[in-house]
Amino acid sequence: MKILLCCLAGVTSTLFSSKLKDAASRKRVDATIWSASEHAVEYSSNLADVILVEPQLKGSYEKIKADNPDKPVILISDDDFKNFNAQKIFDMAYDACQK
Repeated sequence: MKILLCCLAGVTSTLFSSKLKDAASRKRVDATIWSASEHAVEYSSNLADVILVEPQLKGSYEKIKADNPDKPVILISDDDFKNFNAQKIFDMAYDACQK
C-alpha cells in the first residue's frame, strides 16, 4: 500500500508520516508513506494508491481530487490532524484502498 501525504511546506508532514507508518505497522500492513508539498504532488501522485490531503490544503482538495480521478483522495479533518490521530487516518486510507 502506497500513501502520499500532501502538505503545504513539509514541516508537520514528516512527523505525521512517521505516525502513519506506526499505525500501519500496528495493523501489520506493509505500507510506503511519504509526503510531498502541494507543488510536487503532481510528480508523485501516480505512484500512490491513496492520497491524503492535510487540512491546510483544503482549498486545493478539489483540484487534487480532479487530477487523480482513479484513486481515493481523502481530506484530513482539522481535529484529526491537530491531534495526530494517525490510526484513524490510516484506517480511512486502508479502507479506501480496499474498495
